[in-house]
Amino acid sequence: MSTGSTGLADGGEGAGCAICSTLKDKEYASQKYGWEENDTHLPAAAGQLALVRDFKPHSSRALQLRVCPECQTYYLYESDYEYLANGSEDDQTLTRLTADQAAQYLDPPASP
Repeated sequence: MSTGSTGLADGGEGAGCAICSTLKDKEYASQKYGWEENDTHLPAAAGQLALVRDFKPHSSRALQLRVCPECQTYYLYESDYEYLANGSEDDQTLTRLTADQAAQYLDPPASP
């Protein structure tokens, strides 16, 4: 399941790109054990994005900066899960970033 506008109609980030033109500003997916018929997945184009930085390496809850190899548009990928006795619930979110938002992840402020 995907929600949100593409944000590309006005020639914004990713306009004209074969990958980004198929992704909305915000994409959601979720899977629930035992309810596979209701599972949703991120669009296939999301798998073509390249990993730039993994902010939680070795964690089962991802926070990653990804980039489109064609147009250099940045995305934030997040995943979360809830462990339940009879299975788990998994969620993924992919959010298109503006250049200013991406810069904050590329050059985080120095720690005090």
